Amino acid sequence: MSPGLSPFSGSYREAREKFIAAAHMVDASISVIPHPLRGPLGEQLAIDTAWIGPPDARTVLLCISGVHGAEGYAGSAAQISWLTHHQKNPLPADVAVLLVHGANPWGFAHGLRGTEDNVDINRNWLDHDNPHPANPLYAEIHDALCPQDLSPRSIDAMLDAGGRFVQQHGQWALEDAISRGQFTHPDGYHFGGKSPAWSTSQLAQIVQTRLRKARHVAYVDFHSGPVGDGETIFLCFSPEGSAAHARAGQWWGADALKPKTVEQQWGSPRPTRHGIVFWGIEDLLKSMSDDIRQIDIAGAVVEFCSASPRANTRYVMRVPMLERWMRFVGGLDCDEAPAYLAEIRENYAPRRASWEAKVARAAIDVLDRAIKGAAKWSQEG
Repeated sequence: MSPGLSPFSGSYREAREKFIAAAHMVDASISVIPHPLRGPLGEQLAIDTAWIGPPDARTVLLCISGVHGAEGYAGSAAQISWLTHHQKNPLPADVAVLLVHGANPWGFAHGLRGTEDNVDINRNWLDHDNPHPANPLYAEIHDALCPQDLSPRSIDAMLDAGGRFVQQHGQWALEDAISRGQFTHPDGYHFGGKSPAWSTSQLAQIVQTRLRKARHVAYVDFHSGPVGDGETIFLCFSPEGSAAHARAGQWWGADALKPKTVEQQWGSPRPTRHGIVFWGIEDLLKSMSDDIRQIDIAGAVVEFCSASPRANTRYVMRVPMLERWMRFVGGLDCDEAPAYLAEIRENYAPRRASWEAKVARAAIDVLDRAIKGAAKWSQEG
């Protein structure tokens, strides 16, 4: 990829091509993990990885994009921006970078957030042999959130049901029920699945094979979608007061990780979560550790603010509703699909030059800070 070309892409195929070209420019070791399905235009789907630096590095920066498919447009551009920038900035000694591009390639290619099975990968990483976490309030609101049409009349009925729910349980309970992850309604929102998704299994395999020699893993998982114009929100899933949380704070600023800061940026208190990718990788690394070598992980999900403010409550749930309606009612090839997919794309990756420039600059800064911190971490032992 020429340094003068934009790191942003108009399609999944273009994003893959740009990522692989940029990785070749820095002599990265590239691996391709084909997905069993094809894309909407018959294109190959795959998780692509790029390893930069010594194969036996003590510390590895693991950077993931596209966990939530359509958010891969921002995450892919973030990785490509850093790769292009990296030509002028060699890595510190004993530090490597592992970029995982398009962790949910089916969702990325189709312009949707979930996987081919409507699974939210960031709710899927848990032990499915044990009882799934309960979310009884989701079952109470599910039918109201899933109308058979998107007419104003149906939306008004949904808002009325939501209002009654809030009167009984509170606003936070509504947001938490929808967002925390549910395991009872495969046609619903934030479905955590009944078994490991293909993407979850492949991510686990990548961790087991590529990070087996590491001692320290610095973690960055790029997402987009909160209301804003290119600002970054850092979601650290390590407990406050832990060494991992403090380390991430050293990289990006302790204030950026504080719940008060995040809630102010997010616009509301953060809901509960189940099956988070970070926690799954953290547990997997613990299982790979032994008496001689303990593998530690620290880092955060990095959200690029991208959505326009919702001036009317009618539109608060519109983007996830569009995806769900196409999947389970209208079909991905319905007449409305092109317009709906364009609206979803604009929510996660608006095509404004000013927004793209902010994201590219922020991505380089986020990763460079993490790499600088990783080098210090490696020197500590």
